[in-house]
Amino acid sequence: MLAMKADTIQEGFEKAGKPLEAEFKLDGFRVQIHKKGSEIKIFTRRLENVTRQFPEITEYVNKHVKGDNFILDAEAAGYEKATKKYMPFQSISQRIKRKYGIEKMAEDYPVEVNVFDVIAYGSRSLISEPFKKRRELLEKIIRPAERKILPVKNLVTDSQQEIERFFGESKENGNEGLMFKNLNAPYKPGARVGYMLKYKKTMENLDLVIVKAEWGEGKRSKWLSSYTIACRNGRDMLELGKASTGLKEKPEEGLSFEEMTSLLKPLIIREEGKTAFVKPKVVIEVGYEEIQKSPTYESGYALRFPRVIRLRDDRRADDASTLKMVEQYYGEQKKKGN
Repeated sequence: MLAMKADTIQEGFEKAGKPLEAEFKLDGFRVQIHKKGSEIKIFTRRLENVTRQFPEITEYVNKHVKGDNFILDAEAAGYEKATKKYMPFQSISQRIKRKYGIEKMAEDYPVEVNVFDVIAYGSRSLISEPFKKRRELLEKIIRPAERKILPVKNLVTDSQQEIERFFGESKENGNEGLMFKNLNAPYKPGARVGYMLKYKKTMENLDLVIVKAEWGEGKRSKWLSSYTIACRNGRDMLELGKASTGLKEKPEEGLSFEEMTSLLKPLIIREEGKTAFVKPKVVIEVGYEEIQKSPTYESGYALRFPRVIRLRDDRRADDASTLKMVEQYYGEQKKKGN
């Protein structure tokens, strides 16, 4: 089940009802955990099997979740070992594709599993049950273990002031914001139906596809270091601008030009001068200061000061932000007087 966006707490109440459940919105990666008898499998939102890459999740589920057959919906959030504070998704994303050195990666980049829903338990599907009953079951079957596995922190309320306070607590813990949930809603897979909303209080980032890249100059000449980014309109990719900031020169510091080049080089279709045209496969999350109308790009829009936030290797090109979303965010800017 996918989340819609709420720009205000009032909009959250309008779409999710009063009272609603507010939950910490963690910047991790979505996992669906299946247990059948003694076998546990872990899948990403794209249904990639990552059981082998996250052996500690299997251990946590075995030790802290009651039951022999269930499906859990959760967020695996990375945290800093010394401070125990949550870290951005990018800090643990490299674990998803890792084939070797898994134990060392688990030691260096630990995750905490925050469970927020139960889709099936025993022999029963629970997707038609109201959310409040599914949450009650979660709290019965999970024995919380901080920085291992626990039900995601929540608040049931009809008070805007309480949500504001809870939002501040979430941000202080290094999270993105809050999720709002309709207490009486079923679980409806794959549809943005308004039963679950995300609330961040900031301009919404976009998940965009790289369609071209340029070789750098000087010490960056061996890297593809500037990326033409596009949104989706049906099967077409429509350009929104170029992004080159946000990446690192040293791989140990985060997403690097070297890593991006290794991803893009096999996708090159042709080259014209310094520009490489690539198959639209690589998705990145892009932040920006503002969306502007622009005749330069075929989308009709351009991003002001775009910056690469992270690689979205959990998304395909057909999961990218759409032109309709860009138009919506542009309209919201105008309403706010930006």
